[in-house]
Amino acid sequence: MFVTGLYGVLDPATGRLRYANAGHNPPYMHTGNGVVELRATGMPLGLLPDMSYEEKEATLGPGDILLLHSDGLAEAHNPERQMFGFPRLAALVAGCRDGQELIDRLLGELEGFTGPGWEQEDDITLVAVQRAAVPTAAPAPRSPQPVP
Repeated sequence: MFVTGLYGVLDPATGRLRYANAGHNPPYMHTGNGVVELRATGMPLGLLPDMSYEEKEATLGPGDILLLHSDGLAEAHNPERQMFGFPRLAALVAGCRDGQELIDRLLGELEGFTGPGWEQEDDITLVAVQRAAVPTAAPAPRSPQPVP
């Protein structure tokens, strides 16, 4: 019938990300200035014939983290039927400075939120992409000094 999707091309050398979204959850990018939601408009694939998709660009700076995610995390419910929610997800993204730490923290928070005996309602897919920090420059070699 239809499927959501996010398409992106990342240049690891420059951090340039070109992306288009077909009705999928927008990715979050953790930068030195906070969390940015990468929005681009487009309907799910197969929903409407001849649909066009907006293409956008963003740049991952050194140390920035890009979180790609399915809706299963944000739409998970606790025993009181409250949703985990996108605001909580964005706040957790803001609190992490490492991609693996982010994935571990999100899954840990989900476990605490849903409690024991939780029945998963949807898939939970998380991918964190972190651009390497710029290496510090090595000190310039010293010229040999004459021995007195």
